[in-house]
Amino acid sequence: MCRMLIAVGDVDIAVVAEDFKIIAGDENEKHENNVDKEFKHGDGWGFAYLENDELVVHKSILPYFDDPGAERIKQIESPFYVLHARKKSDGMGGIRAENAHPFRYSDYIFFHNGTVRENLPFEEKFQPQGETDSERLFYYLLSNVNGNLDEKIIRDKLNRVTEYSGMNSILTDGKISYIINWYVKKPLYYTYKMLVEEDFIIISSEILPVYRGREWQKISNQSIIKLDTVTREYSILNGKEGLN
Repeated sequence: MCRMLIAVGDVDIAVVAEDFKIIAGDENEKHENNVDKEFKHGDGWGFAYLENDELVVHKSILPYFDDPGAERIKQIESPFYVLHARKKSDGMGGIRAENAHPFRYSDYIFFHNGTVRENLPFEEKFQPQGETDSERLFYYLLSNVNGNLDEKIIRDKLNRVTEYSGMNSILTDGKISYIINWYVKKPLYYTYKMLVEEDFIIISSEILPVYRGREWQKISNQSIIKLDTVTREYSILNGKEGLN
């Protein structure tokens, strides 16, 4: 279980990064997991951005809200950012770098929020480095697609999975991103919120405090957003109804 966001365009990353500390530290929104207890996401964090059209990834096993190294994010200029704060699921890997998000294979990186208990199949060429369900979900999505990954293929694969609480994910090569909103319970916790402004787009597990007064859109369950990093054009594929 995790918190994450993707931001494209002319984003004030210093403000976004600071707000993400509030989110990871469980000081922002109320949801099913923090009604009667604290629910910090402090089991490591990851960050990705574009530099000269190449994805750069940083991971840490420290809590995002307590890691001095997170301050460097505020100095990075890029049209594309993804942030992830982990709260490990029971039995799904301890706190170590191999279990921190994102996971990477070839041109793709992958961030996940939720738990998948099913033993998902994937091609032998994928060799997990950690113990997480998230890394295996990543390889499952990339398997047997012959380089033709798209939102419809992703949807069909997700529809075959039955043992999970959430498969919310960000799958990206830095140019095209697939933002997956897919869960079976706890809608307050899992529902993505999307903010579309003239100069930027942010899709986040929680509304950022600095933009709380803006018009955020809640993304429907079983939806996949396809987002172009360069043009900021996007489409939403609903798992049951098709494109919106």
